[in-house]
Amino acid sequence: MKTLIIKLSLLVLCISLLACKKDKEEVMPDYSMTGSNTFAAFVNGQLWVPKGRPSTFQPNLQLIYDPNYNGGSFDIRAYRVNENSNTHELIAMNISQVDRTGLYNLGNRQEGRVLYESNKCIYEGDEGEVEGVLEITKLDLQNGIIAGKFEFTLIKTDCDTVRVTEGRFDKKIF
Repeated sequence: MKTLIIKLSLLVLCISLLACKKDKEEVMPDYSMTGSNTFAAFVNGQLWVPKGRPSTFQPNLQLIYDPNYNGGSFDIRAYRVNENSNTHELIAMNISQVDRTGLYNLGNRQEGRVLYESNKCIYEGDEGEVEGVLEITKLDLQNGIIAGKFEFTLIKTDCDTVRVTEGRFDKKIF
C-alpha cells in the first residue's frame, strides 16, 4: 500500500511537471554579423523581439534587399504577436539607396520610412515626426548577409511617443 502511494505521488509529480509550460525568457541577442537571423530592440525601455506569426504564410522576421532597385532597396519587417490578447506589433523600416555600409537617416522621407504599429496607434514615416538612424554594419552580397543597428523616435499627435533604442538585426538575405 505504501509503495502504491509513493508511485502515485511520483506519477502525479511527473505529470504536473510535464504539464507546466514555462515561457522562454526573452533576452537581447548579442550583436552579430554572421547571418544569425536575429532582430531586437528596446521599445520605450522594454525588450522587443519578434514573436509569433502574423499569418500562416508570413514569417515574424522578413528582410528583403534588392541591390538593383532604386540604388539598393532595403526593407525589414518584424512582427510580435501576442496570442493571448490577439494583438500584434510591427516594426518596419524601408530605405532606398542602400549600397554600402554606413549611416542612413530614417527621418529623410525621400529616401525611406519607418513604421511602428500596435493595437494603440499606427506610426507611419510619412506623418508626424521621425528622428533616427539605420546603420548598415555589414552588407555582404557574396555570402548573403546584412546586419546593422538602428534607433529612432516617433512622435504623432494623439499617440504616445515611441522610442526605439539599441536596435539590431543580423539576417541572411537569400
